[in-house]
Amino acid sequence: MTETKLPPVVRGEIQPWTDADPAGGPVLAAFLADLLPASVGRVLLAGPHDTGVLDVLAGRSADVTVLRRSVSDAEDLRASGHTVVAGALDGLAGQRPGPYDVVVAADGLDRLLGTDSPALDWPERAGLLRGLAAPGALVVIGVENGFSITALLDRRPVKERHGDDEWRPLRDDPRRPSSPAQIEDVLGTAGRRYALFGSAGRVHTLVESDALARTAPGLPGAGIALAGLAAVAGGTPLLAPVTGAAEAAARAGMLDAVAPGWLVVLGDGGPVHTAYTPSGVADLTADGWRFGDRLVPDTESAETELFRLAAAEDVPGFRACAARLRDGAFFDRVHDGVALPGPEIPLAAAWIRFRDRLVGGHRRHPWPPWMADGDDLVTMWLAMSGVEATPEMLARGREIAGTESRPDLLSVLADAEAARVTAKEQAGHIFGLERTMRFRDQQLRTREQQLRTMRDEMRRLRGGRAVRAAQLAGRVARLRDPKRLAGALKRRARAFLRR
Repeated sequence: MTETKLPPVVRGEIQPWTDADPAGGPVLAAFLADLLPASVGRVLLAGPHDTGVLDVLAGRSADVTVLRRSVSDAEDLRASGHTVVAGALDGLAGQRPGPYDVVVAADGLDRLLGTDSPALDWPERAGLLRGLAAPGALVVIGVENGFSITALLDRRPVKERHGDDEWRPLRDDPRRPSSPAQIEDVLGTAGRRYALFGSAGRVHTLVESDALARTAPGLPGAGIALAGLAAVAGGTPLLAPVTGAAEAAARAGMLDAVAPGWLVVLGDGGPVHTAYTPSGVADLTADGWRFGDRLVPDTESAETELFRLAAAEDVPGFRACAARLRDGAFFDRVHDGVALPGPEIPLAAAWIRFRDRLVGGHRRHPWPPWMADGDDLVTMWLAMSGVEATPEMLARGREIAGTESRPDLLSVLADAEAARVTAKEQAGHIFGLERTMRFRDQQLRTREQQLRTMRDEMRRLRGGRAVRAAQLAGRVARLRDPKRLAGALKRRARAFLRR
């Protein structure tokens, strides 16, 4: 039981109201399950979280307090048997509930105040929340990054990124932390910090910040982060693909600094893994990344090498690299661990994914554009790997590869520019054909004029003295031949008598 009996409603409650998209998901639940000790004392869950997070906390403590500012959301949770308080963070602090051994605010500090709460900035909210924790308590706080890649590339105006259902007045807070250094200034040195990749409250990927800061483009750590960014980008209309910006950030060692958010852990907890993904956990060891039973070397992926060879138009080198992929791990070793009979189908899926990233990302390559529309490129690459493509293999590979995210504005503009160039080329071709037709028409008119001239000359020749003299000579010649003259007279007589 709590040391102080808390009322069901404290100052700062909002009604009617509901906080949509609570923080949670299997990834966050798995992380908290590893982080929390087997048995803890009093626990405070502050802010909107899904039932999966609440179940993890309830499995470790018999004294769980849930704080929700929405009265309707709090009423929905009262049947769980836990202490549910409807109100704001400042209202709960005013009740002096006593220290908590574990405080979880993975949703962040944005949705902890009500409409009549004082205008507390982010550090003040953090101080108020930490004031509810006991000395040495385990505190988990989510921090949104306004300098993330997805925020910088979001093509929506700022006023349209958060609707009325997301009442977050901290957007213009000048003291809101937006970098790991600023988080440390506000919260102090964190025991652990994880880069958080999620969308609509659902956490997709968690990667330890230190491991992410040490990774580079093409390494498995960067691949895990790119998969998380792709999940976030799937629900955000973007100006450009996140891949190019993420690779540049990884090359500069700043991939952690541009993550969509962080999960900050203050205090000691249980042993946790380096990364948490929808497919499981991963650990960075001295030998490489371990994904379950798979050990992936922390080296550059084949996909990165193929991109480099394609950009250099090194077809012999590309062919040699493709030939080595027949029986080994494929391009994106983080994802291409699908256990299927035979290597042909996952290899086809890897080539299809590579084609989508090569062509969809408008990367440079030596092959003609007409091969990029269908499966010609994939069929050719499979042949380089020693595999004869079949329609069934390609169809199954497309299912494994999945669909790419919706097109971004940069891709649309690039496609529009390509269409403009094509239209200009076609217009030039049409102009050439029209010019050829004009030349042919002029030739026909010239020949027709020549024929008319020749006919006029023939008529003039027929009416000339020489022709008449020749005709007269012919008549005289016929009169000198009695037989021909008699025959002509007979024919004339018969014709006259028939009339």
